[in-house]
Amino acid sequence: MIARLMMFLVPICLCSLSISLKSQTLPRYEVRRVTTKLTMDGQLNERAWADAPLLSAFVNNRDGSATKLRTEAKILYDQEFIYFAFRSDDTNVWSTMKKRDEHLWLEEVVEVFLQADSSIPNYIELEVNPLGTMLDIYLINTRKPLHYESWNSEKLRWGVSVDGTVDGKENDRGWSCEIALPFEDIATAPHTPPLVGDKWRMNLYRVEKLPTSAELAWSPTLQDDFHVLPRLGEIVFSDQTVPKP
Repeated sequence: MIARLMMFLVPICLCSLSISLKSQTLPRYEVRRVTTKLTMDGQLNERAWADAPLLSAFVNNRDGSATKLRTEAKILYDQEFIYFAFRSDDTNVWSTMKKRDEHLWLEEVVEVFLQADSSIPNYIELEVNPLGTMLDIYLINTRKPLHYESWNSEKLRWGVSVDGTVDGKENDRGWSCEIALPFEDIATAPHTPPLVGDKWRMNLYRVEKLPTSAELAWSPTLQDDFHVLPRLGEIVFSDQTVPKP
């Protein structure tokens, strides 16, 4: 009797989960074109960044609830690169890994997941920690990466700036990060550089460890997992430019 009941309930539960995931609105962001040079030093002090709109607020990834841990992000593009900027409030900035392609997600980090064509399961994952260490991964399908050391973006540029010390002690204020990903690495993109109106899928994440743990997302996956491709938000490439005249 119990076995028969479970056979009946499991499909209902899976169906309910699917409906729940689909019912959550996916965020959308319009990426503006930058007409001046950006320096990847993590400072975010160029006029173009000031004029770029913020993405909607990061929330707790597991359930989409609000968080007091503020994380701001912006995106820009030009003929060669798509640029990502993060600014994270943090009273205790911490990380220890200094070698490229280490498992940075085990410590504090910001992350980019980028899928240029949703009909092809390939996507790129980038992670940067407060020490300025990079993890760049090309995945051919969900959680199926090429060997980490076998794919490194040659022209990828990034930088971090820390308002405090990266030592696991209190009294810090936060850290910021800039990433420039070359379009030439985004093999599945219909157009490189993208055309105005092109739509890609993307998500941004933040992992926090000290003083308390948190996993935050721009588009919450509503699971204990970042690699949920149906929950990637959407970016649209715009003809609007920054900095403003």
